[in-house]
Amino acid sequence: MQITELFPSILQLALMEYSDGAIGDFMPDFYTSLPDLQEHLFYPCAGGMRTIRRPDTFAFQDVESYLFLYTHKGQGVIHSEGESLPLGEGSLLFWDCRDYLQLRPVTPEWMVYLLFFQGDAVSVYYEEICKLRFPVFSLSRQSLIIDNLRRITELNKTTSPHHALEENRLLTDILSDLLLELHMGQLNVKTAPPYLTKIKKQFDTEYQKECSITELAAQSGVSRYRLSREFAEYYGQTPIRYLNSIRLSHACTLLETTNQRVHEIASAVGIDSVTHFINLFKAKTGMTPAAYRESYHAFRKAEHS
Repeated sequence: MQITELFPSILQLALMEYSDGAIGDFMPDFYTSLPDLQEHLFYPCAGGMRTIRRPDTFAFQDVESYLFLYTHKGQGVIHSEGESLPLGEGSLLFWDCRDYLQLRPVTPEWMVYLLFFQGDAVSVYYEEICKLRFPVFSLSRQSLIIDNLRRITELNKTTSPHHALEENRLLTDILSDLLLELHMGQLNVKTAPPYLTKIKKQFDTEYQKECSITELAAQSGVSRYRLSREFAEYYGQTPIRYLNSIRLSHACTLLETTNQRVHEIASAVGIDSVTHFINLFKAKTGMTPAAYRESYHAFRKAEHS
């Protein structure tokens, strides 16, 4: 279904029903259309850079479109079907907008790039990606995907058959790159050496225990350098960075669901130094643990008022 010309009103009505904020600040720029060509191509419906500010929240569902949401700066949280997921700088969300999605900034300002798009084959990519994992990707600043998203925005300045074909090519490249990245990741995980899978499982289940990479390397019969290099090769992060990521995710849950003090939470997730914990948490979320808890509870209170 060709919806480009109707998309602004469709999105605006959905936002008005579910959101609590200045909808005009969220509404992206709109694309003109070439219906005859786009009937068989991937095509953008709307897109642009937007800054979502606390305490505004934006939500929608039943919108016939897919969404790329790239976090350029700050951090936000998405809520859907009772689950929450933080999105930090460099993350890319791929979402079917027929499903409910709520966006909430965690930092005072959450700068995001939005691209709503459609095409007959998008659902195929989306379903394949969802079979492998929840469709959130961590991108480096040098990622070609980011560059391709930017180029689609620039192409919007002119409408012609050439530009429609170029937008289709760029969207095809983005979707293909994301799916290939996941398949390669699955291949790497399956072929990871047994000693690495054992260490990863230990991190996942015993994250609260004291950890020494030197001791783990000695127990595995490899050097510390080899352990760090191969762990990053198969799992995308160094051992310590991966372990800290697990610890901080659990810390966020404790901050949201308990009244434990910050030093108690730090200890509960395996970080003895409160100062180190606060520094790690701030680097991940852009705010201190206390500020994160305050922001979360303020949001929940506003949501139920």
